[in-house]
Amino acid sequence: MSNRATLGTVHRTVPMDFVDGDTSDVVRGFRYDMAVICRRHNIPRKYITPYTSRWGHGFVIQGADYGHDHQHVILWTRQGHWVRFPLKAGTAQYHALMALDDYAKLMAEIERDFPPGSVTGEIASTLGQLLQIWAAAKDAGENTLDLRVVDRTVAARLNPFVRAWLHRGDENAADVGPLFRMP
Repeated sequence: MSNRATLGTVHRTVPMDFVDGDTSDVVRGFRYDMAVICRRHNIPRKYITPYTSRWGHGFVIQGADYGHDHQHVILWTRQGHWVRFPLKAGTAQYHALMALDDYAKLMAEIERDFPPGSVTGEIASTLGQLLQIWAAAKDAGENTLDLRVVDRTVAARLNPFVRAWLHRGDENAADVGPLFRMP
């Protein structure tokens, strides 16, 4: 087994409706089926990528693009080789999500504008944590998130504000601290 570095895939989700050309030979299926093909052909499992189309969704094997031009997608075919497909005109700059660094810049601006403990500041911090959870899952090659982790993150950050809002006129609410009282 080699320890060579592999490039990541360009698109987080392959937009099959935007692929220009005949994609009938592209291997599609369930994640397990794609893992078997990857094992057989010595392809890194992180190349297994979800696809969406107007006809449904599933998984394909997407190759790494050295140019990262976002104008092509490289897919594994039934013949056992890679084919580079251009994206249709008008969708050449298709991106499933922005880079995490861009989100981090936005979160830093929001934190600067809204003090910690404010509702907007806490919502922004919660979103920042959710983006970190998402990024960790993507880096690990996972296409799903454990919703228990998401629930704990959201509940820990936002439940005090929701309780304060629900009990905003109730002076007998014991579980609402003075920090979270709302007018």
